[in-house]
Amino acid sequence: MDFKDIYKKHGPSVIELRRTLHRFPELSTEEKQTTKLIKDFLISKGFTTFESEVNGAKVQILEPLETGLLVRIKRGSKEGSVIAFRADIDALPVKEETELSFASENLGKMHACGHDGHAAILALTLLSFLEDTSWEGEVRGIFQPSEELYGGAKRMIDKGVLDGVDSIYALHIWPEVVEGVVASKTGAIMASNDRFSITLKGKSGHGATPHLALDPVVCACNLVTSLQSIISREIAPWEGAVLTIGNITSGTAYNIIPEKVKLEGTIRTLSSQARNKIGQSLRRHSEFIAKAYGLESEIEYIEQYPPTVNHEEALDLVRANLPKTLEFEEISNSSMAAEDFAYYIEEKNGALLFLGSGTEKYDKPLHSSKFQFDEKIIGYGAEMFFNVGKAFSKSR
Repeated sequence: MDFKDIYKKHGPSVIELRRTLHRFPELSTEEKQTTKLIKDFLISKGFTTFESEVNGAKVQILEPLETGLLVRIKRGSKEGSVIAFRADIDALPVKEETELSFASENLGKMHACGHDGHAAILALTLLSFLEDTSWEGEVRGIFQPSEELYGGAKRMIDKGVLDGVDSIYALHIWPEVVEGVVASKTGAIMASNDRFSITLKGKSGHGATPHLALDPVVCACNLVTSLQSIISREIAPWEGAVLTIGNITSGTAYNIIPEKVKLEGTIRTLSSQARNKIGQSLRRHSEFIAKAYGLESEIEYIEQYPPTVNHEEALDLVRANLPKTLEFEEISNSSMAAEDFAYYIEEKNGALLFLGSGTEKYDKPLHSSKFQFDEKIIGYGAEMFFNVGKAFSKSR
């Protein structure tokens, strides 16, 4: 069945699903209504929570997590051909300022990162495979919670959503790429994301008698500068790494030397080697500079998402099977933002793609309170996944 016919049949209802999701956004770990809305939509289109046959295919909706869905479509007797597509479904703690007719009704929450669009694209992709009978194998749709804050990918994987999967894909709506273009690259496309806090403990005193105190503020100022030298002097320029101090907390009054200073920040890298090296160097700088000032230091280091590293084989399939609505662009610069899709392609062949949404009208960045995109790109993304899935089935 031609995708144009599928889009004509299901496009309007999928766009309405997207608008409903946008109207009722939920933050990471809270996506119960979001999950129900997606599940109810799929059921209205013929999917069931028990394995059943629809249009010659076996279908089933599973709920690995309370806030996530796994949808399976099996067609024919072909074994060893399982392709998966992932969409994240959580929103951000942002007050919406778009003036859309379907703007968020949940105060202080907004789909400012396009995840409502991702969910709609995956829903349309699954409907395309349900309508079309020219492929064999298995297609899985993973509606994943908690991408923004809590690593929902890892929890979904722990529940078995990747068991038996041969290849997996995801896309991200991307306003920095022109609409009508899908952009990606082999290798690291997005960075790891680790967070840390450093507490420096000294001795409080009066601002007029600093010699009677152990001042953690002066130590913290020197430490911030020293930590930047890790990037400029210990990491090769081509490796790609960022260390940012985003918060410094200390003191209660202008004339009192505080007892403690707390620094919090993030480290982003494009390789596991750089990630490990920076973590070790941060601890060394913090401990030795604190000692130089006669202070104690406490370091908390939390490894979050690993780098997102695309597989060449997976990208080759995309390049060779793009719909006429899209052009492929090889990007040279990786994003230093992070994505928990990294967990999936640490285990399986796959790739993350940037679906261009940038136009003169739709030029606001991700996470902006005014972020929007043209809904026609929902069709672009779904047709790309549809083409890739069918080509994958034929190649196995």
